[in-house]
Amino acid sequence: MNTRSFDLADRLADQRRYRLAFRVLLSAAQQGDRSVFMNLAYAYDVGQGIRQSKRKALHWYRQALRAGQSAAAHNIATVHRDRGDTIRAARWFARAVALGHRGSNLELGQLILGGLGQPADAVACFRAVGSEESDVVSEAARTWTAVAEGVLAQ
Repeated sequence: MNTRSFDLADRLADQRRYRLAFRVLLSAAQQGDRSVFMNLAYAYDVGQGIRQSKRKALHWYRQALRAGQSAAAHNIATVHRDRGDTIRAARWFARAVALGHRGSNLELGQLILGGLGQPADAVACFRAVGSEESDVVSEAARTWTAVAEGVLAQ
């Protein structure tokens, strides 16, 4: 793994030199540097330094997943969720959870509560988020748990 490219791209992005950061990431990825796949995918996903392309973002997220980055499954799920393909998004969030990305439980629970399953399943997802997640994610899980339990009580 060549962290020099990753570090250089990170510094350039901090300086808001996104186009140059993107070029560094793309060059490194094309040379087989697996450490940059997630960042390159994200650049395509949000259009940072390059024209936004969900198709190319998905390609690089899949490469990152093959390289062992479980967060890539979560990001693939968010692309499908944002496209309105909730079934495919739920499958990818579930895959991310199975790969150890516990924060994906929050998103999966919201999809279940939105009509893809039973409120009790959503509660289980929210409770599985875990205390090691960020304060924002943990608080959101607690809030959604209360909402789902309120639906169950009705």
